[in-house]
Amino acid sequence: MPSAPTRPRRGSPPRGAANRPASGRGWVTLIVLALAAVVVSVGPGTIRELVSGVTFVRPPAASIPAPILHTEPALQAGVDGVSAAFSHGRLALAIVDLQSGATAGVDAERALPAASLFKLPILLEVLTEQEAGRLDPDLRLAIRAEDWTDGSGVLQGRVGDQLAVRELTRLMIQQSDNIAALVLMDAVGLESVNGMAERLGMRATRLVDHRAGEPGDHTTSAGDMAHLLTGLATGQLVSQRVAEQALSLLELRQSVSWLGDDLPFWVKVAHKWGDLPEARNDAGIVFTPRGSYAIAVLTENGLPDESARAIARISRVVYDYLGNH
Repeated sequence: MPSAPTRPRRGSPPRGAANRPASGRGWVTLIVLALAAVVVSVGPGTIRELVSGVTFVRPPAASIPAPILHTEPALQAGVDGVSAAFSHGRLALAIVDLQSGATAGVDAERALPAASLFKLPILLEVLTEQEAGRLDPDLRLAIRAEDWTDGSGVLQGRVGDQLAVRELTRLMIQQSDNIAALVLMDAVGLESVNGMAERLGMRATRLVDHRAGEPGDHTTSAGDMAHLLTGLATGQLVSQRVAEQALSLLELRQSVSWLGDDLPFWVKVAHKWGDLPEARNDAGIVFTPRGSYAIAVLTENGLPDESARAIARISRVVYDYLGNH
């Protein structure tokens, strides 16, 4: 007679239970422990900043109240340390904390080669002319042979083509296109661009037209650039519409962003960089959950890599300053 099946003893686990996967509660426990380890290792403050950074949205242009500017010794000491370590060439900088008005600078008023920063006054003049109805953003402008130049950009092979003003403006900023800049400078007039810079109080900023035989370089200063950018953020220099259009273009992804290289991924950088054999510059507004700052760093005759690192380091000094004040 076959024997009856053996029943498991009361309280003993079913056969094969030892080989079954861990229960759902076990996985939950592991996940909770892992998250707890992350919080302990990076700190709850970092977690809070990560959450706020991921959800952070750039404030609209001209929405930040104009601060009362004052020199901040702690901020100045931080940037002085980076400046003192800059071993080749010249470095100039200007910084404005857009919330508190704290400022710092090194050689901020010195006129230096602008590199592609000369495109910022052209940008403002183009947008101002559009707002006034004197320049149609859809107007198509021809790229003439005399507009051809080397350097950065994508239009070198398009002599004879016609592009809309709005597309030329985007290329001038996002691709740093030199030909687009020359076409737009002709559309609004070099005298108008220089006159606008003078009216805005940018005393070291002057553009030249090499095609007309003018000698020298486009020049600007760190102080001029910081002044212009502070005006975009606070609405002191141009209308809210022009300021917002300018920031929307300046925050487009560019091939270089030295100001953001040492910063968390969630910051918003609206900027323009410039690069010549003798100069590396970057100027912009860095928007963060901690606050925002206008910053311009210009270098001349420095080693390229050292110049790029110095620009990134100075921006990080300001970012850390905002986190401690």
